[in-house]
Amino acid sequence: MERIIELLTTEEGVRTIFEQFEQFGILAGFFLIILEAFLPILPLFVIVILNINSYGILVGFLTSYTASVTGSFLVFMVVRFLFRNTAQRYIHSREKLERLLHFVDERGFTFAFIMLALPFTPTSVVNVIAALSNMRARVYLLILVVAKFIMIASMSLVGYDIIGFFGSPARLVTSIVLLVVLYLFSKWYQRYLNKKMNK
Repeated sequence: MERIIELLTTEEGVRTIFEQFEQFGILAGFFLIILEAFLPILPLFVIVILNINSYGILVGFLTSYTASVTGSFLVFMVVRFLFRNTAQRYIHSREKLERLLHFVDERGFTFAFIMLALPFTPTSVVNVIAALSNMRARVYLLILVVAKFIMIASMSLVGYDIIGFFGSPARLVTSIVLLVVLYLFSKWYQRYLNKKMNK
């Protein structure tokens, strides 16, 4: 436990984490993010930070971005072609779920775009909801391409050069404040959607 704390709280420890992750190669970071799309329990933000600090801001960003788009679209396609018909029969027997799908069918583009662009929203849930709706696959792919760019870029902006935080407390505070603002806005938008759907 002491070793883990040292790795996470010291400059040398954090540097060691990035160096060891780099040894796994770019494909490790790529497939971890794809896996996160199917297993949302994995921390996307942490994986993005590992990618951009281990492989550089450009390569790390492109790796994280392409993997995030790919993973989300794979989830969308799997749900749409394997589970949609069965799920829709269940949804039509539940008024609240049917209301949710109706809401997405009416405002799907805006709903999906904002939810996917925010770093702290459950994108795996958005992927599934979009797949169960009537949204076209190519439209959803377009939304992913644009929204995920914003999401991964914001994560990269906050998480780049973590080691530099040790020598710049002001930068650390600024990043934390930005994260809190993004988190609060994400939660506010989710509550806003819930109110809209319950009307």
